Amino acid sequence: MNLPIHTILLVDDNPDDCEIVKEAWDEIPVGQELRCVNDGTELLDYLYRRGLFSKRECAPRPSVILLDLNMPHMTGGEVLTEIKKDSSLACIPIVVLTTSKASRDICHTAGIGVNGYIQKPNSYAGYLQMFTNLRKHWTEILTQPLAGNGGDCSTNVAWC
Repeated sequence: MNLPIHTILLVDDNPDDCEIVKEAWDEIPVGQELRCVNDGTELLDYLYRRGLFSKRECAPRPSVILLDLNMPHMTGGEVLTEIKKDSSLACIPIVVLTTSKASRDICHTAGIGVNGYIQKPNSYAGYLQMFTNLRKHWTEILTQPLAGNGGDCSTNVAWC
């Protein structure tokens, strides 16, 4: 399957979770580049190209953000709210990838604009299955968000 290369951005404060996601992602080549940031503050720095992410090559616009909810400094819900307030970022699809299966978290994030909600698998095999399914259905699931330049709905922001 030859899919165009786009950047998927994982936001997770747990280095072990980031590592297992990267390993499974590489084992099941989805056709997208996976990058990671450690929390909501880093995500906003990445999206606004501040600090470590000030150079374009360090922060290509993500086609999809995989967002953990339970993080220090700024929770996933807080950062989701900030992103959805900004018209230049609001159309980037955000999929919650978290351990929580609480209906209040699902309903709350749906109410502030999340595009999907996935409970983190509890094993490496679970991640492999999740990414296998994603790869199989990638074009069906994300055709619209990946069209054009990574979901950019604003001409006011100069993205790569």
